[in-house]
Amino acid sequence: MAATATPTEAAARRLRILAGIVEDCAHHPDPWHIGRLAASLRFAALTAPTYPIQDGRRLPAETLDVLQEARDLMEAHDFHLSPVGIDYAVAPALGPVGDMKPLGAVSAKLARDDFGLQKRRNTVIHSGQLDADDDETVAWALTVLTAVHYKHERLAAVVAVDNDRPCNRGKTPFHLTRQHGYARNAAAKARTHEGGKLIAALAEFGIPAFLHDDRGVSCVLVAVDRSADEGKAHTGPRVLISSGEHADRPAGEHDEPWSAHLYDGTGEYVDELFVCPAGLDLPAECAQAAMSLASWLNANADRHPRA
Repeated sequence: MAATATPTEAAARRLRILAGIVEDCAHHPDPWHIGRLAASLRFAALTAPTYPIQDGRRLPAETLDVLQEARDLMEAHDFHLSPVGIDYAVAPALGPVGDMKPLGAVSAKLARDDFGLQKRRNTVIHSGQLDADDDETVAWALTVLTAVHYKHERLAAVVAVDNDRPCNRGKTPFHLTRQHGYARNAAAKARTHEGGKLIAALAEFGIPAFLHDDRGVSCVLVAVDRSADEGKAHTGPRVLISSGEHADRPAGEHDEPWSAHLYDGTGEYVDELFVCPAGLDLPAECAQAAMSLASWLNANADRHPRA
Protein backbone atom coordinates (compact mmCIF):
# COMPACT_ATOMS: atom_id res chain seq x y z
CA MET A 1 0.00 0.00 0.00
CA ALA A 2 1.38 3.39 -0.95
CA ALA A 3 2.52 5.56 1.92
CA THR A 4 0.38 8.40 0.60
CA ALA A 5 -2.90 6.46 0.76
CA THR A 6 -5.68 8.39 2.46
CA PRO A 7 -7.72 6.77 5.25
CA THR A 8 -10.62 6.21 2.86
CA GLU A 9 -8.31 4.66 0.27
CA ALA A 10 -6.82 2.37 2.91
CA ALA A 11 -10.31 1.33 4.03
CA ALA A 12 -11.34 0.72 0.42
CA ARG A 13 -8.35 -1.54 -0.10
CA ARG A 14 -9.19 -3.61 2.97
CA LEU A 15 -12.85 -3.85 1.93
CA ARG A 16 -11.85 -5.11 -1.49
CA ILE A 17 -9.58 -7.70 0.11
CA LEU A 18 -12.34 -8.70 2.55
CA ALA A 19 -14.70 -9.27 -0.37
CA GLY A 20 -12.20 -11.75 -1.78
CA ILE A 21 -11.99 -13.50 1.60
CA VAL A 22 -15.77 -13.85 1.64
CA GLU A 23 -15.70 -15.43 -1.83
CA ASP A 24 -12.91 -17.84 -0.86
CA CYS A 25 -13.68 -18.68 2.77
CA ALA A 26 -17.35 -18.05 3.56
CA HIS A 27 -19.69 -21.00 4.06
CA HIS A 28 -23.41 -20.92 3.34
CA PRO A 29 -25.83 -23.48 1.88
CA ASP A 30 -27.03 -20.88 -0.62
CA PRO A 31 -24.13 -19.45 -2.68
CA TRP A 32 -26.31 -16.49 -3.64
CA HIS A 33 -25.92 -15.06 -0.15
CA ILE A 34 -22.13 -15.31 -0.39
CA GLY A 35 -22.20 -13.50 -3.72
CA ARG A 36 -24.49 -10.84 -2.32
CA LEU A 37 -22.22 -10.23 0.67
CA ALA A 38 -19.10 -10.03 -1.48
CA ALA A 39 -20.83 -7.65 -3.90
CA SER A 40 -21.86 -5.37 -1.04
CA LEU A 41 -18.28 -5.19 0.20
CA ARG A 42 -16.97 -4.49 -3.30
CA PHE A 43 -19.50 -1.69 -3.75
CA ALA A 44 -18.40 -0.21 -0.41
CA ALA A 45 -14.79 -0.42 -1.58
CA LEU A 46 -15.70 1.40 -4.78
CA THR A 47 -17.64 4.21 -3.11
CA ALA A 48 -15.39 4.85 -0.09
CA PRO A 49 -12.68 6.87 -1.90
CA THR A 50 -14.81 8.30 -4.72
CA TYR A 51 -18.15 9.46 -3.29
CA PRO A 52 -18.35 12.77 -1.40
CA ILE A 53 -18.08 12.79 2.40
CA GLN A 54 -20.63 15.06 4.04
CA ASP A 55 -21.97 16.12 7.45
CA GLY A 56 -18.79 15.37 9.36
CA ARG A 57 -18.72 11.69 8.40
CA ARG A 58 -15.44 9.88 7.84
CA LEU A 59 -16.85 7.70 5.06
CA PRO A 60 -19.50 8.52 2.42
CA ALA A 61 -23.10 7.94 3.46
CA GLU A 62 -23.53 5.47 0.58
CA THR A 63 -20.58 3.45 1.87
CA LEU A 64 -21.90 3.38 5.42
CA ASP A 65 -25.35 2.32 4.21
CA VAL A 66 -24.09 -0.60 2.17
CA LEU A 67 -21.77 -1.68 4.99
CA GLN A 68 -24.73 -1.75 7.35
CA GLU A 69 -26.55 -3.96 4.86
CA ALA A 70 -23.51 -6.25 4.74
CA ARG A 71 -23.33 -6.36 8.53
CA ASP A 72 -27.05 -7.15 8.78
CA LEU A 73 -26.59 -9.97 6.28
CA MET A 74 -23.68 -11.44 8.27
CA GLU A 75 -25.70 -11.28 11.48
CA ALA A 76 -28.75 -12.89 9.87
CA HIS A 77 -26.80 -15.73 8.23
CA ASP A 78 -23.95 -17.90 9.47
CA PHE A 79 -21.09 -17.43 7.00
CA HIS A 80 -18.50 -18.81 9.46
CA LEU A 81 -17.00 -15.31 9.42
CA SER A 82 -17.51 -12.59 12.02
CA PRO A 83 -19.07 -9.22 11.12
CA VAL A 84 -16.20 -7.70 13.11
CA GLY A 85 -14.15 -8.26 9.97
CA ILE A 86 -15.92 -5.21 8.54
CA ASP A 87 -14.74 -3.14 11.49
CA TYR A 88 -11.13 -4.10 10.80
CA ALA A 89 -11.59 -3.23 7.14
CA VAL A 90 -12.84 0.30 7.82
CA ALA A 91 -10.54 0.95 10.80
CA PRO A 92 -8.21 3.24 8.79
CA ALA A 93 -11.14 5.64 8.37
CA LEU A 94 -13.29 5.03 11.46
CA GLY A 95 -10.68 4.16 14.08
CA PRO A 96 -9.24 1.01 15.66
CA VAL A 97 -11.33 -1.94 16.75
CA GLY A 98 -11.68 -2.31 20.51
CA ASP A 99 -10.04 -5.10 22.47
CA MET A 100 -11.58 -8.54 22.56
CA LYS A 101 -13.16 -8.68 26.02
CA PRO A 102 -12.85 -11.73 28.28
CA LEU A 103 -16.00 -13.84 28.30
CA GLY A 104 -15.98 -14.34 32.07
CA ALA A 105 -15.92 -18.13 31.90
CA VAL A 106 -16.07 -19.96 35.22
CA SER A 107 -14.65 -23.15 33.71
CA ALA A 108 -10.86 -23.24 33.54
CA LYS A 109 -10.87 -24.92 30.11
CA LEU A 110 -13.27 -22.41 28.58
CA ALA A 111 -11.32 -19.54 30.12
CA ARG A 112 -8.11 -20.88 28.57
CA ASP A 113 -9.84 -21.21 25.21
CA ASP A 114 -10.96 -17.60 25.58
CA PHE A 115 -7.45 -16.46 26.47
CA GLY A 116 -6.00 -18.35 23.51
CA LEU A 117 -8.29 -16.53 21.09
CA GLN A 118 -7.49 -13.17 22.68
CA LYS A 119 -3.77 -13.91 22.40
CA ARG A 120 -4.12 -14.93 18.76
CA ARG A 121 -6.04 -11.76 17.95
CA ASN A 122 -3.54 -9.53 19.74
CA THR A 123 -0.61 -11.21 17.98
CA VAL A 124 -2.09 -10.37 14.58
CA ILE A 125 -2.95 -6.80 15.58
CA HIS A 126 0.51 -6.04 16.94
CA SER A 127 2.27 -7.69 14.00
CA GLY A 128 1.35 -4.75 11.76
CA GLN A 129 0.36 -7.09 8.95
CA LEU A 130 -2.95 -5.32 8.42
CA ASP A 131 -0.91 -2.40 7.11
CA ALA A 132 1.43 -4.44 4.93
CA ASP A 133 2.22 -3.26 1.41
CA ASP A 134 1.22 -6.51 -0.28
CA ASP A 135 -2.42 -7.59 -0.46
CA GLU A 136 -1.60 -11.22 0.34
CA THR A 137 -0.32 -10.34 3.81
CA VAL A 138 -3.30 -8.09 4.54
CA ALA A 139 -5.63 -10.87 3.35
CA TRP A 140 -3.97 -13.33 5.73
CA ALA A 141 -4.41 -10.94 8.67
CA LEU A 142 -8.06 -10.21 7.86
CA THR A 143 -8.78 -13.92 7.36
CA VAL A 144 -7.31 -14.80 10.75
CA LEU A 145 -9.13 -11.97 12.52
CA THR A 146 -12.54 -12.77 11.06
CA ALA A 147 -12.06 -16.45 11.94
CA VAL A 148 -10.81 -15.73 15.47
CA HIS A 149 -13.72 -13.43 16.22
CA TYR A 150 -16.14 -15.99 14.79
CA LYS A 151 -14.74 -18.63 17.14
CA HIS A 152 -14.94 -16.16 20.03
CA GLU A 153 -18.60 -15.48 19.29
CA ARG A 154 -19.34 -19.23 19.24
CA LEU A 155 -17.36 -19.69 22.45
CA ALA A 156 -19.39 -16.91 24.10
CA ALA A 157 -22.56 -18.97 23.58
CA VAL A 158 -20.93 -22.02 25.17
CA VAL A 159 -19.68 -19.96 28.11
CA ALA A 160 -23.14 -18.49 28.70
CA VAL A 161 -24.63 -21.98 29.00
CA ASP A 162 -21.81 -23.29 31.19
CA ASN A 163 -21.87 -20.30 33.53
CA ASP A 164 -25.60 -20.77 34.00
CA ARG A 165 -25.26 -24.31 35.31
CA PRO A 166 -26.45 -24.53 38.93
CA CYS A 167 -22.97 -25.52 40.09
CA ASN A 168 -21.42 -22.46 38.43
CA ARG A 169 -23.91 -19.72 39.18
CA GLY A 170 -22.43 -16.88 41.22
CA LYS A 171 -18.85 -18.04 40.81
CA THR A 172 -16.10 -15.55 39.99
CA PRO A 173 -14.75 -15.85 36.42
CA PHE A 174 -11.65 -18.02 36.23
CA HIS A 175 -9.43 -15.33 34.70
CA LEU A 176 -10.13 -13.08 37.70
CA THR A 177 -9.53 -15.73 40.35
CA ARG A 178 -6.22 -16.50 38.66
CA GLN A 179 -5.17 -12.87 38.99
CA HIS A 180 -6.14 -12.78 42.67
CA GLY A 181 -2.89 -14.40 43.77
CA TYR A 182 -0.79 -12.01 41.70
CA ALA A 183 -2.72 -9.07 43.13
CA ARG A 184 -2.17 -10.25 46.70
CA ASN A 185 1.56 -10.64 46.09
CA ALA A 186 1.76 -7.19 44.51
CA ALA A 187 -0.01 -5.62 47.47
CA ALA A 188 2.22 -7.45 49.93
CA LYS A 189 5.41 -6.33 48.17
CA ALA A 190 4.35 -2.70 47.77
CA ARG A 191 6.18 -0.74 50.47
CA THR A 192 3.69 2.07 50.71
CA HIS A 193 0.52 3.21 52.48
CA GLU A 194 -2.80 1.36 52.45
CA GLY A 195 -4.03 3.02 49.26
CA GLY A 196 -0.76 2.34 47.48
CA LYS A 197 -1.14 -1.35 48.20
CA LEU A 198 -4.66 -1.30 46.76
CA ILE A 199 -3.40 0.54 43.68
CA ALA A 200 -0.74 -2.17 43.22
CA ALA A 201 -3.39 -4.89 43.44
CA LEU A 202 -5.64 -3.10 40.95
CA ALA A 203 -2.75 -2.84 38.50
CA GLU A 204 -2.58 -6.64 38.36
CA PHE A 205 -6.10 -6.59 36.93
CA GLY A 206 -5.19 -3.89 34.40
CA ILE A 207 -7.10 -1.20 36.29
CA PRO A 208 -5.38 2.22 36.56
CA ALA A 209 -6.03 3.89 39.92
CA PHE A 210 -5.07 7.13 41.64
CA LEU A 211 -4.86 8.32 45.22
CA HIS A 212 -7.26 11.22 45.72
CA ASP A 213 -7.60 13.58 48.67
CA ASP A 214 -10.47 16.02 49.16
CA ARG A 215 -10.24 18.19 52.28
CA GLY A 216 -8.77 15.47 54.42
CA VAL A 217 -10.92 12.64 53.07
CA SER A 218 -8.77 10.29 50.99
CA CYS A 219 -9.71 7.48 48.63
CA VAL A 220 -8.50 5.47 45.66
CA LEU A 221 -10.05 6.74 42.42
CA VAL A 222 -10.83 4.52 39.42
CA ALA A 223 -12.46 5.63 36.16
CA VAL A 224 -15.27 3.32 35.07
CA ASP A 225 -13.81 3.35 31.55
CA ARG A 226 -10.38 2.48 33.05
CA SER A 227 -8.80 5.68 31.81
CA ALA A 228 -5.12 5.92 32.70
CA ASP A 229 -5.38 9.73 32.57
CA GLU A 230 -5.94 11.04 36.10
CA GLY A 231 -7.63 14.18 34.81
CA LYS A 232 -10.14 12.14 32.82
CA ALA A 233 -10.70 9.85 35.79
CA HIS A 234 -12.04 12.87 37.69
CA THR A 235 -14.47 13.91 34.95
CA GLY A 236 -16.36 10.74 34.02
CA PRO A 237 -18.23 8.02 35.91
CA ARG A 238 -15.92 6.82 38.63
CA VAL A 239 -15.51 4.52 41.61
CA LEU A 240 -14.10 5.74 44.92
CA ILE A 241 -12.67 3.13 47.29
CA SER A 242 -11.83 3.92 50.89
CA SER A 243 -11.44 2.51 54.37
CA GLY A 244 -13.87 4.67 56.28
CA GLU A 245 -12.72 8.07 55.04
CA HIS A 246 -9.12 7.05 54.50
CA ALA A 247 -6.80 5.56 51.91
CA ASP A 248 -3.49 7.25 52.73
CA ARG A 249 -2.67 5.94 56.20
CA PRO A 250 0.30 3.70 56.94
CA ALA A 251 -0.59 0.10 56.14
CA GLY A 252 -0.51 -0.84 59.82
CA GLU A 253 -3.29 1.65 60.58
CA HIS A 254 -5.77 0.16 58.11
CA ASP A 255 -8.70 -0.73 60.38
CA GLU A 256 -11.86 -0.90 58.22
CA PRO A 257 -12.54 -3.05 55.13
CA TRP A 258 -12.36 -1.38 51.73
CA SER A 259 -15.73 -0.20 50.43
CA ALA A 260 -16.39 0.94 46.87
CA HIS A 261 -18.91 3.56 45.78
CA LEU A 262 -20.04 4.57 42.29
CA TYR A 263 -20.39 8.22 41.24
CA ASP A 264 -21.67 9.58 37.94
CA GLY A 265 -19.86 11.99 35.63
CA THR A 266 -21.08 15.02 37.60
CA GLY A 267 -19.83 13.65 40.90
CA GLU A 268 -23.27 12.62 42.18
CA TYR A 269 -23.42 9.50 44.33
CA VAL A 270 -25.04 6.50 42.61
CA ASP A 271 -24.58 3.33 44.65
CA GLU A 272 -22.41 1.20 46.91
CA LEU A 273 -20.73 -1.51 44.85
CA PHE A 274 -19.22 -3.72 47.54
CA VAL A 275 -17.63 -3.91 50.98
CA CYS A 276 -14.76 -6.33 51.49
CA PRO A 277 -15.19 -9.07 54.11
CA ALA A 278 -13.81 -8.33 57.55
CA GLY A 279 -10.93 -10.31 58.99
CA LEU A 280 -8.62 -10.38 55.94
CA ASP A 281 -5.04 -9.21 56.12
CA LEU A 282 -4.41 -6.06 54.08
CA PRO A 283 -2.81 -7.73 51.00
CA ALA A 284 -5.67 -10.25 50.81
CA GLU A 285 -8.22 -7.49 51.28
CA CYS A 286 -6.63 -5.41 48.52
CA ALA A 287 -6.68 -8.42 46.20
CA GLN A 288 -10.32 -9.08 47.05
CA ALA A 289 -11.27 -5.45 46.42
CA ALA A 290 -9.40 -5.44 43.11
CA MET A 291 -11.05 -8.67 41.96
CA SER A 292 -14.51 -7.44 43.00
CA LEU A 293 -14.05 -4.19 41.10
CA ALA A 294 -12.68 -5.94 38.01
CA SER A 295 -15.71 -8.24 38.00
CA TRP A 296 -18.09 -5.29 38.34
CA LEU A 297 -16.36 -3.28 35.60
CA ASN A 298 -16.42 -6.22 33.19
CA ALA A 299 -20.14 -6.66 33.72
CA ASN A 300 -21.31 -3.06 34.06
CA ALA A 301 -18.88 -0.51 32.61
CA ASP A 302 -20.76 -0.32 29.31
CA ARG A 303 -23.86 0.85 31.20
CA HIS A 304 -22.01 3.93 32.48
CA PRO A 305 -20.41 5.58 29.42
CA ARG A 306 -18.53 8.83 29.56
CA ALA A 307 -20.75 11.72 28.42
